[in-house]
Amino acid sequence: MTIWSTLVSIFGLLAALPTLMAVMQRRGAVVTVPGGAMTISVTNEELNGLMSAAGTTMLAVSAATLVATVLSVWIMRRWFDGPALLDLGLHRRPGWLADSLVGLALGPVMFLGILLLLLAVGWAHVGAGTVDAAAVLISFGTFVLVAFSEEIFARGWLFQVLEKGRGTRWAVIGSAAIFALLHGFNPGFGAAALVGLFLAGLLFAQAYIVTRQLWLPVALHLSWNFSQGPIFGFPVSGLPGSGLLAVEPTGPEIVTGGAFGPEAGLVLLVGIALASACLYVLGRWRAARPADYGAPVSG
Repeated sequence: MTIWSTLVSIFGLLAALPTLMAVMQRRGAVVTVPGGAMTISVTNEELNGLMSAAGTTMLAVSAATLVATVLSVWIMRRWFDGPALLDLGLHRRPGWLADSLVGLALGPVMFLGILLLLLAVGWAHVGAGTVDAAAVLISFGTFVLVAFSEEIFARGWLFQVLEKGRGTRWAVIGSAAIFALLHGFNPGFGAAALVGLFLAGLLFAQAYIVTRQLWLPVALHLSWNFSQGPIFGFPVSGLPGSGLLAVEPTGPEIVTGGAFGPEAGLVLLVGIALASACLYVLGRWRAARPADYGAPVSG
């Protein structure tokens, strides 16, 4: 984990550096005293642009994070006898494509259910969003990279290491807890967000256990983020969300999640319950057909 966090920090900073330098050139650096520390004056508009999934900066940082994740797996394989990347759950076994399609479908189902509930009780207003096609495509690319990076680490490497040493129960709890804590630097992160993201980690762990592959949790993670932000217009884990729809929560923050998004609100339980029920049905269906899910696809 130390190797991963170090490489992710270094690669992410290098990817964001050109944008940060551009901001420094536009806004100027301000030296404060005592101590002579250098700070950068950044407007809220510039900050939102830097952190938006529709921006090229986040796309670059997400790509750098995935490279750092893959490199970490290679280092663990090369010098510490760790598992190879494909062995973490990326073999194309029979059913991998169907699992991916299920994961892609669950995100819209979750957040449609959340939005309909908020509208039904009068705790949200919804209108047309202002996002364009280019922003949607960039956001999709960003969230693809994020999903692969976080799932390779959390449900691929971390879950499997914990399961081997402590058993499945501790692997589920431990990987979900660390997954939630990884978002600790996101804007607006607090106790409610910690609990919501822990529950998200439990759901992704369920997706992994159902298939023992990463394709379903990766696809679910992707569709979760993409549906939450670029489609329905909710904030994504505290990061600005602009989508095809524009949702303005008006109800209690403990329910809606406020500026952090549904992941910090009780309304998330609706989406989690819908997705978890679907995964349970999928697991029972797959268990009834064990012969259909075995060796990797040839070729």
